[in-house]
Amino acid sequence: MAPPPAKRRKVQIQYRDNKRKKSYKAHKKQFLESGQRGFLATCNSNEWDCVKECYNILNQYADELYGADEGEIKPDCKKDDKGHDSNAAVEEEGSTDDGNDIADDLQTQIKATKEKVKRRFQVVETGVSNCVFIKTVLENPVPLAIHIIEDIAKTKKQASRYLTRLIPIQAVCSVTKESIVKAAARICDKYFQTEPTTFSIVYNKSYKHNIDRENLIKELATLIHAKNADHKVDLKHPKKTFFIQLLKNLCCLSIVDNYVGYKKYNLIELARAEECPDNTDTEAKDGKEAANDDEKIKAKIAEKVEETIVYKEKKRLAETEGSNAKKAIKISKDS
Repeated sequence: MAPPPAKRRKVQIQYRDNKRKKSYKAHKKQFLESGQRGFLATCNSNEWDCVKECYNILNQYADELYGADEGEIKPDCKKDDKGHDSNAAVEEEGSTDDGNDIADDLQTQIKATKEKVKRRFQVVETGVSNCVFIKTVLENPVPLAIHIIEDIAKTKKQASRYLTRLIPIQAVCSVTKESIVKAAARICDKYFQTEPTTFSIVYNKSYKHNIDRENLIKELATLIHAKNADHKVDLKHPKKTFFIQLLKNLCCLSIVDNYVGYKKYNLIELARAEECPDNTDTEAKDGKEAANDDEKIKAKIAEKVEETIVYKEKKRLAETEGSNAKKAIKISKDS
């Protein structure tokens, strides 16, 4: 006669209770720090839904560019060859193992839980409402952001509801003029030590800071011109945009392409736009518009000149007719 399975049943119930307790544990929040890089996302409300959309979009397009991320499996959820959870096996066999085996198993579990798996994307706190930062382990987040923007601009498919802007951030530093210039110098070499191009500087802030906006922009412009003196400022359709975002106590820096043409990296506006021209198209369009404006101005000037000539001719004819009439009256009186 088989013994009653009361002991095994008790172990299984205890394991399920422990599993429930683990699922309700609050995760430790991570905060934005200097030296990180990632993506700055903005939303109008519902930050948690914005974070979900960020994860979905970034993981989808990152898998297309770099392949699937294999670092999502946590070490405390490994399974054996039969498909059973190793933690459950430890719970069931704990009553039969001796003291040394139990101690070894506990040490391995503690070591596994302490090991942190580096996730490709991880949300961190910014301290600013409606502003989310997704840090990444990618060396340069700009190619991924460009891939997302170009795909949405091409397909016109709205990929988000709460997420509005998604801007890649290449450097995070403290909110001081010296730190910003130093971080800017590190990322400028790659983008401005090239052929002459047009650029602009976008400066945004979420809190009051003691940094003089005009002096900072002038110093950054001087830094860019030091790489190549032929670079020109273009505020309407720049090819390169130096993006600066001051948060609570940190500053986010990045250099992005076609910032104005891509609706300032607003995913919703980009999907709704009828056409998203690139810089060459906008420059050609501006040249045609300028030529048309010149022709219109010349036509107006010609019309005015013609009107003045006609007016003067009419005035001369009227004066001659008046003088002739006076002469005729005088002759009639004399006769």
